[in-house]
Amino acid sequence: MKILVISNYYPPYYLGGYELACFDTVKFLKQKGHDVTVLTGNYMSNQCESNIYRQLNYIDYESPSYKNKHDVEEFNYSVTEDIIQMTQPDIIYIWSLRLISLSPLWAIEKTKIKKIFEIGDFWMKGFLNNSFLPKLKRGIKNILPLGNAQEVNISPAICISNWMVDIMKNQYGSQKIHVVPNGTNISEQKCKEKDDSVMKYMFCGRIDYSKGLDMAIKSLSYLKDNNCEDFEFHIYGDGDKTYLKRCLKMIDILNLQDQVFYHGKHDNLEEAYKQNHVLLMPTRMKEPFGLVLIEAMNHGVVPIAPNDYGPKEIIDDCKDGILFKQYDQKSLDEKLKLIHNNWNWMKDLRLSGFEKVEKNYNLNIVKSKIEQLLIEEVKA
Repeated sequence: MKILVISNYYPPYYLGGYELACFDTVKFLKQKGHDVTVLTGNYMSNQCESNIYRQLNYIDYESPSYKNKHDVEEFNYSVTEDIIQMTQPDIIYIWSLRLISLSPLWAIEKTKIKKIFEIGDFWMKGFLNNSFLPKLKRGIKNILPLGNAQEVNISPAICISNWMVDIMKNQYGSQKIHVVPNGTNISEQKCKEKDDSVMKYMFCGRIDYSKGLDMAIKSLSYLKDNNCEDFEFHIYGDGDKTYLKRCLKMIDILNLQDQVFYHGKHDNLEEAYKQNHVLLMPTRMKEPFGLVLIEAMNHGVVPIAPNDYGPKEIIDDCKDGILFKQYDQKSLDEKLKLIHNNWNWMKDLRLSGFEKVEKNYNLNIVKSKIEQLLIEEVKA
């Protein structure tokens, strides 16, 4: 089967878990013998390698102009047409189009080629806003004689969580939806014993306000204020420089500099998972899934996350992880105090978490479902 994958970012140049999941999927499909080509944006590189074309441009939303948007749309439309003509795919597998515009979809809609979407976040929100003015602009664009705009249909779609299904149906008109979660390679070490002399907490991923690093820092300060000083907090990630600077300053103000360690961005967190006991994920987002949660559980790290959206579907509270009330600092404080140095409970949580990932999020099983859906769509 010939598959064309379109994504705005693609490793090693990426921003988050969405693109890592795309990479895992492409790798799996190639290993299964499929002919996979990737068309992606030119973030950090415009070099093309074996079947990976980093050619799509991005809309400049920091200095927005109709000309820039039009130029990007026209360029990306043309590039997509060329890649489709060159590869002659049986199916086009569309991931996020954030910043690269809908124009790759317009090029696809003009062909008879089957397509399927992977919905790992609601990237289409900005493009398909259903308020009056955006709808009017789309209507005008669709009838302009010199434009390439087309009506788009976000269907069939693969959602990574059940809670996303109603939104895709009701807001974006998807008629055919499958739910397939993300997956991870199962650790061969299972729940290997860790150094339990000092409880080590960790935060990893994109650093900005929506991910709530400041909440984690405040909760650790709460621990220290309650005479629990025997801990370490390890931060892995990069992102909003202003927000990061504010968080690092907060560490000094709260007198946590001896217990908190900032490591920057790490592309491979396996060693970090092996060294730490508890993952703090105090996200303020409507988290689509939470790839970092299953990665952590897979390596014997107990996750603490909000009790809604993706995390709620992954974690059984107090059985294989801990849920707190989203946005609620006091709730996070209490949960942290509950788990701190509770080593016997930790052992049970770690084992249950690993067993859940092994059963429900095994990468090979999850991606086999994806492969089967692609085959079925081609045959339909």
